[in-house]
Amino acid sequence: MAALLLMPARTWWVLLAAALPAHLLAELQSGVPLAMVLGWYVSNCSEALIGAALMRAFVPGPLRLDSFHSAGVFLLCGALAAPLASSFLDAALVKLIGWGQGDYLELVRMRFFANVLAELTIVPLIVSWVALGWRAWRSQPLVRHAEAVVVLLGVLGASLVAFDVPLFDANMAPALFYAPLPFLLWAAVRLGTAGTTTALAIMVVVTIWGAVHGLGPFSGGTPQDTAREMQLFLIVVSIPLLLLAVVLDERARTEREAHDQRLQLTHLSRVAMLGEMSGGLAHELNQPLTAILSNAQAAQTFIANKAIDDAELLEILRDIVGAEQRAAEVISRLRALFKSGETHMQRLDANELIREVMTLAHGDLVTRGIQAELRLAPILPPVKGDRIQLEQVMLNLIMNAAEAMTGPASSERMLTVSSIAVDGRAYLSFADRGPGFLPEMHEKLFEPYYTTKAQGLGLGLSISRSIILAHGGRMWGVSSPGRGATFHIALPTI
Repeated sequence: MAALLLMPARTWWVLLAAALPAHLLAELQSGVPLAMVLGWYVSNCSEALIGAALMRAFVPGPLRLDSFHSAGVFLLCGALAAPLASSFLDAALVKLIGWGQGDYLELVRMRFFANVLAELTIVPLIVSWVALGWRAWRSQPLVRHAEAVVVLLGVLGASLVAFDVPLFDANMAPALFYAPLPFLLWAAVRLGTAGTTTALAIMVVVTIWGAVHGLGPFSGGTPQDTAREMQLFLIVVSIPLLLLAVVLDERARTEREAHDQRLQLTHLSRVAMLGEMSGGLAHELNQPLTAILSNAQAAQTFIANKAIDDAELLEILRDIVGAEQRAAEVISRLRALFKSGETHMQRLDANELIREVMTLAHGDLVTRGIQAELRLAPILPPVKGDRIQLEQVMLNLIMNAAEAMTGPASSERMLTVSSIAVDGRAYLSFADRGPGFLPEMHEKLFEPYYTTKAQGLGLGLSISRSIILAHGGRMWGVSSPGRGATFHIALPTI
């Protein structure tokens, strides 16, 4: 069944044909009549085909136990429906050929529990390891490999003590059944579906070995009772642990996807904001480029007239180098802001970040006729954060303030940026003299897709607050209608 689930349906006949020689080799050496061997081959193939066909109907393509849906389909179709249907066929063939004892329903029950346990043990083990892949497992850090070894050895040791080593009387110590449970839960939480199915397979093998050799709690009764009790115990343990591992894997994957989407949305928002600043950025780059051109033309004139003054020429070259450095600095910051990547936390000077974003926004502020005033603390303790993301938040607040002041007279267009450190936090404030907002809008402004701009998407402040929260800080705004607005950022210092 595991092979059928992993391969295209058109190759299933090849897999079934390839299983026949192995089946004959395993059964004929036990003295089973050829008719019964072929009958079991038919019933086993029917179980695999029924389970694989039902699961393929609900989960197209190769089965991956990476969601509650796929695990539920496997349990209902592969571990329940297929063994149940094939058990009726198996028992009918046994009665027809006359090989075996017991009535028909008793044979069905015996085959059913045995096949359910086999499907729960073998199929998830193979499917989960194929889905994980050897390369992905090898790429895990050494600590994770060591943790897996400890967990699996713990399962082996606890299972040996509970089911193989006759140290305790199970009737006197029923809690012994739960000895492997801590390690099984550890595997489900930390090692994913592959680790959990491996741990369960170890416990199943150890338990069966003990029962076969008359050891452990599943001994002392008739073979039929021993098999039934052991199978029910292992089935009841395996199902919830398998579901737990799958659900935890699904949750972790969902969180990773949500994290990646947040990073992508943050990057797209930053790119859109820089696109809105394109006019100001062009102005900011045009100044050093104009200076470079003017100085280069002056040097050409001096050389053409052969009126070369070494000191003056050296001064011209210094001006060219300085203008080029200013342009290169702007371009370098733009490249960093346009670049998408994972969060990189580092030690940062908040005042330095403010100066950098003010340099980028300078051209846009000049174009809009806005004066900027910096009131930065002389000494500000460093903060820990991602430079690009924090600069994105500051740029967003600056651009929002600039757009809010499109109406007031030019003399009133003032942006004030200040910083101060109080009680282990760095407080950064961005104040404008725009129309402000009503008190009841304080929180609504930070809601996704809420905007007061004609062309806005309403994501800037929402993304900015999420970034600050991810840095362990706070972000809020205060205002009085007609008196401007001030947005504050509080970041923990280090």
